[in-house]
Amino acid sequence: MRKNWCIMLVGMMLLIFLPGGSQSCDSITVNSPLIFGSRLTATCTVSRTLCRGLEEDEFQFKWKLDNDFIPSSQYMHPFKNTTTVTLENFNKSSAQLSCYIIGASKRMQLIDRKDVKAGYPPSPPTNLSCLMNLFDDKLNCTWELGKDPLIQTNVTLSSIKATSKCEASPEVKEYIIPKEYKTSALIPRKQFNLYKKLAVSVTVKNALGSATSTICLVPGHEVKLDPPVIEEATASVPGCVKLQWRNGKTGFYIVEQTYQLRYRKEYEKKWTEPADLGSGLNETSICGILSATKYHFQLRSIRASKTGVWSEWGHERTITTSESAPTGKLEIWWKLTESKDGLQGRIQLLWKALKKHEANADHMWYVVKRSSGYGSNDAILCNTTALNCSFSPSIGVTGATVWAYNTAGHSQGTEITFSIKKGDLGSNFQVFPNDNYSLRVEWETKPSAKGYILEWYESSNNPDIEINWKREPQWSRNSVLNENIKPFQLYIIKLFPLYEEGVGAPVQKEMYSRQRAPDLAPKLTLIRASKSQAELSWEPIPLESQHGFITGYTIYWTDPNGAELFADLKATSRKYVIENLDSLTVYKVVLSISTSGGSINGTVMTIYTTLFDENEVNMLIMVLCLSFITIIIVTFILCIMKHERMKKRFWPSIPDPANSSMGKWDSVKQEKPRMTLNTRDGNQIITSDITILEGWAGKKPATEDLLKHTPIFPQDHSVNFHVQSQSTIENMNTLMSYVNVLDTVQYAKVITGGYREQSPPSSLYIRSESTQPLLGDTSPSPTNYENMWFHCQNQEDSVFFMEEESQTHFPLLQELKIQDEGEPFCLYS
Repeated sequence: MRKNWCIMLVGMMLLIFLPGGSQSCDSITVNSPLIFGSRLTATCTVSRTLCRGLEEDEFQFKWKLDNDFIPSSQYMHPFKNTTTVTLENFNKSSAQLSCYIIGASKRMQLIDRKDVKAGYPPSPPTNLSCLMNLFDDKLNCTWELGKDPLIQTNVTLSSIKATSKCEASPEVKEYIIPKEYKTSALIPRKQFNLYKKLAVSVTVKNALGSATSTICLVPGHEVKLDPPVIEEATASVPGCVKLQWRNGKTGFYIVEQTYQLRYRKEYEKKWTEPADLGSGLNETSICGILSATKYHFQLRSIRASKTGVWSEWGHERTITTSESAPTGKLEIWWKLTESKDGLQGRIQLLWKALKKHEANADHMWYVVKRSSGYGSNDAILCNTTALNCSFSPSIGVTGATVWAYNTAGHSQGTEITFSIKKGDLGSNFQVFPNDNYSLRVEWETKPSAKGYILEWYESSNNPDIEINWKREPQWSRNSVLNENIKPFQLYIIKLFPLYEEGVGAPVQKEMYSRQRAPDLAPKLTLIRASKSQAELSWEPIPLESQHGFITGYTIYWTDPNGAELFADLKATSRKYVIENLDSLTVYKVVLSISTSGGSINGTVMTIYTTLFDENEVNMLIMVLCLSFITIIIVTFILCIMKHERMKKRFWPSIPDPANSSMGKWDSVKQEKPRMTLNTRDGNQIITSDITILEGWAGKKPATEDLLKHTPIFPQDHSVNFHVQSQSTIENMNTLMSYVNVLDTVQYAKVITGGYREQSPPSSLYIRSESTQPLLGDTSPSPTNYENMWFHCQNQEDSVFFMEEESQTHFPLLQELKIQDEGEPFCLYS
């Protein structure tokens, strides 16, 4: 450790005391910069004479490139205090190379460090050119540099006055180009003669080499003009356009200029090749172009000597050429549509639109006639802008002629004959998806067929759906349909063979260019649910929601425990019965629909199973019905066999009080209680006389106080009614009960007095032969007209009170009670 410190101290003292610090005890020598990817060699030397303290010290060298140590196998030690390292392929643009020593203390110490750079020698500049700016009289030179050298590189522009043979003169003017402007520079006007030759050189130089490019020019000839300006464009003749222009601003005084023209159609992006128009012109005509087509035109110019460079292309001028009569012939196809609802089918004519160079107009009309003469007087079947025409064959049409016309004229007529040949093409007709927007069709050819018509359209309920078609030659065996084909849409494809005699019967296929999962799944409907089964049904989804051929259905159901089961069904299935279910259990059911492009699940349906299945319920209903019928039959038989007994049981005899045996009871003891009349109540009805009968002497002895007679008082409002009894309430509780007898006896006599000076009615006697007690009716009379026998508490009328045991046998007498002295009469207990 002390030795290492001594070495460092000696080194620092040498750096301080040696003159200029130029003599160092250690150094690294490296060949930097070097060419990228070449060999790197570096040497590290430690001077024992200059580095005091290292005379007797043993040490080792270590090399490090950036943060990585270099393997010792790449070291060389030509001397004891010198080491050399070699890297065969140095592929870094910059790196740090460090040299270390390791002494007896095993501690690594840095000796020296160098930056190593790698790059490429410069390549000669390309596209060197100089243009004269006519406004500031400066020569603007531009060039392009090659590959980035990766190291510091300088660019120098030199202008040299040259002889007629472009040989350089001794006078050279050099301009060092700043780093940010390496590809252009300006030469001041005082450094060149406008119409004498000048040699311009650009030199690129770095530590690995240099390269130079030189051009010889006359500054006054190296001019870039402004582009011409098209002032007018006319299209008075079909297929021709006339252009007129003027020179640009910078070349306005340069009369001798030559021009080039290019143009393109509106719907195209590529321009035509530039066409030379000559010099000294300011107008030209371009013919042979399409009618009724929009074109874009551009011009550019250069000096007539073609020295310098072409100007930029001028602003576009757009014009639409005039129309001309159609030149093409229509391609026609016809078909007989199927009849619907008992109506006759119609003939449908279809034709292809003329191509742009055949139509010669933006808007076309079509005329369909029975005859072949355009100007004939035959009836016009159609005059339309559409590409089809339908009419009824009932008017005797066996053929038709179609013309196309525009504002400039009409085309040649195309005739077609309506004839059908029976027979089909066969079953060897196949359709495959070609890509997302096309279908591939294959078929076997017929020897007698003269051609084929392919027809395709979307499968839809819309009767006005667009029909696409194309004609194929007789030797064709396949075709690709790429017009109006969209993915996830079902198409109907038909193939018609064409014969000399007419059109053959078509074959038909359906196909998708690409399939995916349907938009929705069918809605489940529960038909029935029993103890162990559930029957479900569904309707197919609409065609526009399928987006593919249905490959099948899958039903999933789960119980409350989470156990999931499923069943795969065919694409034609419309119902399914889930079996082996548990009774009184809730199940979740989901229906999934699938195509070759995917599947989708529907909504969840909840199903509740019952306690009994359908057979058990039917059996239970049958048993109940049989039991009910049996009961009815047994009851009917019993009613017939036990008629009298059943009659008395369900329809008992009601006692008739008029036929009662009360007439055989003991003599009546009457007592007429004194009653007072309450004159404040003028609505009272005065009961004149109540006779209570004693019980039958043979049955039970009567009590003297049992029977009482109420005397009749005159109707005086100053008199109040009250009850006077010779016995007390205790004596009344000792009354004997009475029992009806078989003999007819009068048991009550009710005598009423007149009401408000009216004559009283005759006495009413009620008799009965019944042995049963009478039914009581305690319903009160209407207000203000009710009998005062039914008043309680606030009335002073009174009746005699019977013993409770006797009242049970005589309901009517049960309501008649006798109160104590001074208490008001109450009919209800």
